[in-house]
Amino acid sequence: MANLTNFGEQFASKVLEKTYASAVSPAITNSDYEGEIKKPGDRVNILSFLNDIRLSDYVVGTDMASETIVDAEDQLIVEKRKYYNFALDRLEEVFTYGGDIPDNLLENQSKVLEREIDAYVLAKAGDTAVQNWVGTNLVVVGSGQTMASITTTATGGTITVNANNGSYESQIGAVENPVDGLVYFAGFEAADIGKGVRLRSTATFVSPWYKITAVTSSTVATITEWDGAASGSDFEEGYTLRGTFGGDGRYFPKYGDGNASLLTMSSLGWEFNAAIATAVSAASIYDQTTLLSEKLNDAEVSDVDRHLTVPPAILTQLRQCAELQPTGIAEIYSGMVLNGRVMRFGGFDVHQAAGVRVSTRVGKSTAATAAAPSADAVLTAGSIGYQILANHSGMITFAEKWSESRVVDAENQFSKKYQGLFLYGALVPAYRRKYGAVLFGNF
Repeated sequence: MANLTNFGEQFASKVLEKTYASAVSPAITNSDYEGEIKKPGDRVNILSFLNDIRLSDYVVGTDMASETIVDAEDQLIVEKRKYYNFALDRLEEVFTYGGDIPDNLLENQSKVLEREIDAYVLAKAGDTAVQNWVGTNLVVVGSGQTMASITTTATGGTITVNANNGSYESQIGAVENPVDGLVYFAGFEAADIGKGVRLRSTATFVSPWYKITAVTSSTVATITEWDGAASGSDFEEGYTLRGTFGGDGRYFPKYGDGNASLLTMSSLGWEFNAAIATAVSAASIYDQTTLLSEKLNDAEVSDVDRHLTVPPAILTQLRQCAELQPTGIAEIYSGMVLNGRVMRFGGFDVHQAAGVRVSTRVGKSTAATAAAPSADAVLTAGSIGYQILANHSGMITFAEKWSESRVVDAENQFSKKYQGLFLYGALVPAYRRKYGAVLFGNF
């Protein structure tokens, strides 16, 4: 009648404990929210200030202008609910060696829950600002005709990519990518949602990166700003997208020259950001990590409390990295393991996320040969890559609560039931998307 199917030898003194990797979520998230969690579906509030305080010149005898601070309140929904409910026959109490059975199983449950939470939190890597991704870009070079166009809407805009004359609606071909020389599908796919896209003219300027929020067809996609904003002091007046006069603020002037608008330009090509998972190896990981750091530096994110969360294979590559041999040995192995922290590298506290904790996504579809835009392209699903997150702890807000935890007697059985209900949720506030950077890679 016992639920424990095999008590083993009675002289055994302890139940063999399982061990798991430490949770990384406590180290890479924050709990800066207002509100109380009482039940599933509750919302807590996160306050953000969207504009910096302006400094103005003071003139004696002249009244100072007052500035309005733009504040936004994001709501974190406690969307996840996990429970445990297991029964132990009281017969186990007869055997003194089994006295730690409930404690052992509860500890096991706690570790399993940690693994679930880590995977949930690390999936938020997909909410990182689209300009902060590191991977292999897909570039579609414009021709003498209009290849791509953009229109604005109340919430952002729409990009339509037009093939050469003779093209068909919702159909586009495959192109050779000048970045890596391989052939990829040139249009929009469902896997592109959440990624960055921009229009480009190598002779003139490029647009900023816009976030793909929906794919209508292979030639039409809905876009928004990286933070979802549609107005603000850094928007051209009357436009709901930044940089409609071109300029990414790095390789070209931030607002272009004001003489030509992307809304009317012809001969534009387009580019997908981190469309393809890049190869990660011991030879490349140092450079790739510095690129992640550069993304955060460009966004003026504090260089304190930065974290890099990697699967075990990439941790091995970090330790084998030639740039840290032998002078970097102390940096690699110094410090205790805490919240999965196993080393410090390139200004990041590095955390190992074992198992399936680090999230993945699929890259652009490939083709055997370039196909004319008016022809059908035979496609193969793109390769899957890890979304390796580098972030400041301010990026992800995490809320949790043990709603119930109890031990009850089972009805009609000589056993006890151990029950618990855990509520949690996480959110990347719009403005804090820039607090993260993602290496989209495989190995």
